[in-house]
Amino acid sequence: MQTRIAPLRHARTAARTLAACVIAAIVLPTLGACTSPRIAGRAESEHHVSECESAYRSATAGDERAQGTPLLERYLSLSLSAQAWQTVAASCPQRLSEGILRSAQAQWNAQNTAASLSMTYTASAADGSALRRQRLDGVTSLPLDDTTLRKLALAEDRAGSAMQLLAAKGVAGATLTLSDNHHAVGSQLMSMAGNSADPRQKEYDLSTLLADPATATDQATGLQASTVAIIEMDCALEELKALASATQTPATGDDSTRIQQMLTLIRLIAGHSYQAFANGYPSGDYAVFASTSKP
Repeated sequence: MQTRIAPLRHARTAARTLAACVIAAIVLPTLGACTSPRIAGRAESEHHVSECESAYRSATAGDERAQGTPLLERYLSLSLSAQAWQTVAASCPQRLSEGILRSAQAQWNAQNTAASLSMTYTASAADGSALRRQRLDGVTSLPLDDTTLRKLALAEDRAGSAMQLLAAKGVAGATLTLSDNHHAVGSQLMSMAGNSADPRQKEYDLSTLLADPATATDQATGLQASTVAIIEMDCALEELKALASATQTPATGDDSTRIQQMLTLIRLIAGHSYQAFANGYPSGDYAVFASTSKP
C-alpha cells in the first residue's frame, strides 16, 4: 500500500501546481488591463512650448534655411531670423548675448544679400520699432537695477567721447551724429537710474586713439579693424557684460511688458554691433563670439 500512496501524493502536488499556473495565466493579463495604456504622442502633445523655446527654434530654423538656398529665399530667411533672435534675447535670459549678436549678424548678412539682389534692407535704425535703434527716445523705464543702468550709461558715454574725437579728426565712419547718439543714450539711462552716483566722466583717457585714429587692434582676437568699428563693438560688449551681471528683476509689470521693454535695449545693442560690422569689424563667429570673452 505504501508504494501506491507516494505516487498519488506526487500526482496531487502536480495537479495543484498546474492549477496555480492556469489561474496566474488568467489573472495577470486582467491586472495588466487595469493600467491605462500609453497613448503614443500624448506626453509630447501635453508639453507646453515656452516663448523662449519657440523663438529659439524659429531663429535656428531661419539660420538653417539661409544656408545654400537661392538668394531671395536666403534674404527672407535672414530677415525672419534677425527678428527671432531678438525675441530669443528678450525671452531667454541665458541666451541674451547670443540672441543680440546673432540678430546683428543676421541683419548684416541680410543687408549684403539684399545688395546682391539690388534691393534695400529695411531694418532702419530711425524707426523706433525696427530691429536697430540708435537712441532710447520715448523710453522711460527698463526692467533693470540702477547699478546696471549706470554701467550701461558709462559704456555709452565713453563711446560717445571716443567717437567725438575721431569725428573731429575726420576719421572715416566717425560722425558727430554717432557721438551725439551715444551721449544722449547715456543721459537717458542715467535719468532712469535716478541721476545719482553718476559714473560718467568729463574726460576719458583717449591716448591710444591719438596714436592711431584710423585703425586699432581688437583685444580679444588680435585682429586689426577700423577704430570706429572697435569702439562700437566694445560698447556693445561692455553692455552685454553689464547685463550678464544684473542682479535685479523688474518690480512691476508682467512678462509681456518686461519683454517689450527689454526689446528696446536689445535693439540698441544690436545697432551698435551692426554699426561695427558696417565699419569693418569681422562678422564671423570666430571674431564675434571670441570677443564676448573680453574681460
